[in-house]
Amino acid sequence: MKDMKKKPFNRESLTEDILHEWQHMLNDVADIFGVPAGLITRVDGNEIEILLSSETEGNPYPANYTSQYPDSGWYCEHTLKSRGLNLIPDALQDPQWKDNAAAVGMHMVSYLGMPINYPDGGQFGTVCFIDNKQNAHNELHIKVVEQIKRMVELTLRIILAQKEISSRDRLLHDLSKIYPICCYCKKIKEDTGEWVSVEQYVRDISGAMASHGICPQCYEKEIKQFT
Repeated sequence: MKDMKKKPFNRESLTEDILHEWQHMLNDVADIFGVPAGLITRVDGNEIEILLSSETEGNPYPANYTSQYPDSGWYCEHTLKSRGLNLIPDALQDPQWKDNAAAVGMHMVSYLGMPINYPDGGQFGTVCFIDNKQNAHNELHIKVVEQIKRMVELTLRIILAQKEISSRDRLLHDLSKIYPICCYCKKIKEDTGEWVSVEQYVRDISGAMASHGICPQCYEKEIKQFT
């Protein structure tokens, strides 16, 4: 299967303090709900990963565990595909789930989850709480999970904004430097000592691609050669 685009924000790129806060949140809410497992999952290319798993008694889901995506069989994959609330009071009584080994193999039969999205609408993963007994949850539980979803999404938005600001700061810093330029061919000397074209220099520091044209003065100069 063709590799899907890799996503940002893995365990290495998310800061330790953010992961720490998310972990405490999962622990506390799993305790309040009285369930053995609270998870934050993350989709990355052809994998779905348990990014964080609550440190609660009876939780069978280890952090860092991954499965293929799609076709993992996980409750969370269905949540991502539905793009909304996924509430399964008892998978053993649900024709869609009662024979799904990935879902009920560890007798984790009740699920409440919501998708987590990037600011651009792409899918980061899910937040969910899973029980080993029938559990229909209630409106308050659903509202709590919705608030967790919004908080994680807001955190992702802030991180992306900070990355964009840092990138712009680096660009302004590079553009503000005095750089040597050849008075004949107009190539620019980079910090590495290599002489490169103006187009390449701008592309290296900003990522922008040049679109070539001709200014009015050069046009007049060139057209005179043919008249």
